[in-house]
Amino acid sequence: MFVQLCLSLVVAYVAPPLSPHSAPGVQPNHLAPSRSLPLSMGVRLNNYMLDTPLSAAGSTVLVKLRATKEDTSKGGLVLAASLRKIRDGVVISSGKGAKHPQSGKLLPNAIEVGDHVVMEELEMEGERVTYDGTAHRILPASRVIAKLEGGVMSMQTFKPLGDRLLVKLPAPAEQTMSGILLAGLEEGQVPSQGIVLAAGPGTMNSNAEFNAMPAGVGDFVIFGKYSGADIDFEDGTKYKVVSASECLGKFSE
Repeated sequence: MFVQLCLSLVVAYVAPPLSPHSAPGVQPNHLAPSRSLPLSMGVRLNNYMLDTPLSAAGSTVLVKLRATKEDTSKGGLVLAASLRKIRDGVVISSGKGAKHPQSGKLLPNAIEVGDHVVMEELEMEGERVTYDGTAHRILPASRVIAKLEGGVMSMQTFKPLGDRLLVKLPAPAEQTMSGILLAGLEEGQVPSQGIVLAAGPGTMNSNAEFNAMPAGVGDFVIFGKYSGADIDFEDGTKYKVVSASECLGKFSE
């Protein structure tokens, strides 16, 4: 996977690899240049020494993972179906985007250096590396779920990306303002509806414009019980992050 990943990175090597078979191939980069935090020269990427900072290219990001005692985010996010942890960290390099294959227009990367983000921890997406002595992850920007203003995990600072929605799940016997009874949370039940508290800008089309979101703040949405990711802001309320495309229906008051 690391060999494939180098197709979307800009690096320079100053020392030979440990073996002829372990050297990742460096190919010309035709994507937009990257944005990176300053870093001292001579840093190590896994078993390789670099004479320039590692830079994400195209629509990828390089994220320094937040260190914790258990190497997971306390509270944080958990994928509903698999219970795999979601990680958070700070973006240290971000590609500027990639051209759409049909229109040729640049689809800009919405994630910038210095952003504190939460992302899906999926082995098939991106690569976890040791860079400059600490754990990092390189992944497509599309796998980043949200930005956290000020690096704080809270409902107020959680800003969804793409077509994702932050949904507040109902408490037992909770009603809407118009008196519609929402399904309660019985023991062992997986909630599949709730009110949208925050929404991303939408997905981007071939003209580098955002598609209209089919649901927004204030809507009540219904989705599959295994859709999205559970999130705990440790405020006693249950939330979920789902993509608008996963919603099966909505209603508004």
